[in-house]
Amino acid sequence: MSETPTQIVLTPTGTVSDTGVFFQPGAKVDARAYAAVLRPLAEAGHVVVIPKQPFGIAFLSTGAFSAARDHVAGVTQWVVAGHSLGGTVAAMDAQQYANAPSEPVVGLLLYASYPATDMSGLDAAVLSVSGSNDGLATPAKIDASKASLPPDTTYLVIDGGVHAFFGDYGPQAGDGQPSISHDDARSQISTASVAFVDGLG
Repeated sequence: MSETPTQIVLTPTGTVSDTGVFFQPGAKVDARAYAAVLRPLAEAGHVVVIPKQPFGIAFLSTGAFSAARDHVAGVTQWVVAGHSLGGTVAAMDAQQYANAPSEPVVGLLLYASYPATDMSGLDAAVLSVSGSNDGLATPAKIDASKASLPPDTTYLVIDGGVHAFFGDYGPQAGDGQPSISHDDARSQISTASVAFVDGLG
């Protein structure tokens, strides 16, 4: 893991895939809080970039993905991802770059998140991972957002998982009560993420 004032990069130790992952943190969550859940992606060969958002707000780092595309060598296609508000910003990046002539976005990975606008026509694969006990991105909100995502979107619900289990930053106000361990939830989230990104290669 390498860290600069603007981002964290998880670099594979072995063969590097040409599919990179750009992950937007949730609101006011330290970028380092996502290292554990995303590390398996790097171990599977994918470069993972996590921006450090100004004031911890993803909407203030909307140009971060464009910058990463210019500076990460060897990546020819991207998966944009994010947790909560970060996922909403990642969805905006997916719309902007899905049909880019070079280094297009081929996948959108949402952690306890949904888009702010209608993206049902998005030309990219989508995986939505949510928690059944999430008190913020509730199952009802996830269901209500399905019309805004492509019809072939894959939905995975972590049974017993909560909003804060998508990172390592402690309990979150307004969240639900978990009925599984954080380690169990993280393992399920990581496994699904690796399978999704690997499948786009």
